[in-house]
Amino acid sequence: MIPAQDIPGILSVVARGADGSSDLSREAAHALFAEWLSGQLPSVAQGALWVAFRLKGETLAELLGFVAATEECLATITAPPGPKPVVLPSYNGARRHANLLPLLALLLAREGVPVLIHGSYGGPAEETALALPQHDPSARTTTGEILAHLGFPPVATRHALHDQLRRHHLAYVPLDILHPRLASILSLRRTLGVRSSAHTVIKLFNPFKTPVVQCAAVTHPPYLERMRAFFVAAGSTALVLRGTEGEPVAHARRRPALIGINAGSEREWFSEDRAPLTHITELPTDRGAAATCLFIEETLTGHRPIPDPIRDQAACLLVMSGAAPNLAQAWATLDSSPKHVGRRS
Repeated sequence: MIPAQDIPGILSVVARGADGSSDLSREAAHALFAEWLSGQLPSVAQGALWVAFRLKGETLAELLGFVAATEECLATITAPPGPKPVVLPSYNGARRHANLLPLLALLLAREGVPVLIHGSYGGPAEETALALPQHDPSARTTTGEILAHLGFPPVATRHALHDQLRRHHLAYVPLDILHPRLASILSLRRTLGVRSSAHTVIKLFNPFKTPVVQCAAVTHPPYLERMRAFFVAAGSTALVLRGTEGEPVAHARRRPALIGINAGSEREWFSEDRAPLTHITELPTDRGAAATCLFIEETLTGHRPIPDPIRDQAACLLVMSGAAPNLAQAWATLDSSPKHVGRRS
């Protein structure tokens, strides 16, 4: 095994291009990412590793090592009593459609499921300074922005995070608060301009001391198998799907396949809906925060129906978290008389 300190040796393995590169063992990947998270790697080495793994791609063993190192240096969160928490990584936002991840989160939270959403909104690692042709954050409406409009601003401390989960079953936390070391690595994108392994790791790590239900999404279908394999190998409980613009929420008009993983086994809760659309779900034509918030509030108070794909996803997560015994009961719970959900003071 190549020592993590031997950066030239590691680069000679992983930075030979898509055809010439070799892969690190799980142990070597763990040691490398632990050193990277320590903040001791020179900037030139960080940049070289970032681009090398962008070109090579991560193997399952490398991802397992990276995530294990990430969780080891994390001050973990204590979950409140009750159902398993649901963890929603939210780093993309919406550019073409309304971002309805906050609707999914609030549907779960009102049934007593602790929901932790983490992202870059509201923290120094936010990517607002980027101006990339295909990824301009200023043109996106983020989950954190919508939740702030709904009265759930980003928490500023870990104490506030625990308090929000206990009192409201919902907290949005910037990665800078949740995992400052990982946020520091993620901020390299401002300099390097492309995504890399850190953008995969943020979807996969568990920030709690105890088991959770992780909900992870991919944009490109080929990556779905890699994510499924990771959660199976890690023995995690997770719901994996092709998300809406990369956010871990089903598209409101067309349900993707919803794949559950629990203790190493897989279950397809729902297959991809490929039937011709016979009804077009009415969605906000303005994807801005104000219009999206109005749509969400009208849905939560029963003035609009829950879009069927999001209803199905919420039902899966209620069962997987232990808040409902089966899908039938989960649907009945979601469809029961809506509870008033006002803006939190």
